[in-house]
Amino acid sequence: MDTEEVFISGFCRTINGTNTVCCEYEEIEGKRKLVFMDCVFEKCEHHAACLIYKEAREKEQTQAGASYQGK
Repeated sequence: MDTEEVFISGFCRTINGTNTVCCEYEEIEGKRKLVFMDCVFEKCEHHAACLIYKEAREKEQTQAGASYQGK
């Protein structure tokens, strides 16, 4: 199983500044799945409003194995 790394930059409310987060995706049952983020988004108090997390989840919707062109 290949792992694809994607780096997402954006504003992080927790650190009150710009943050770059490494996200790892794997193809599971033909779909791209977010399997790792190098931040603690599960425990973050700003999780619901996090634009970095939102973008990471949106990247799951792109075709598995396809190269993603950032915004």
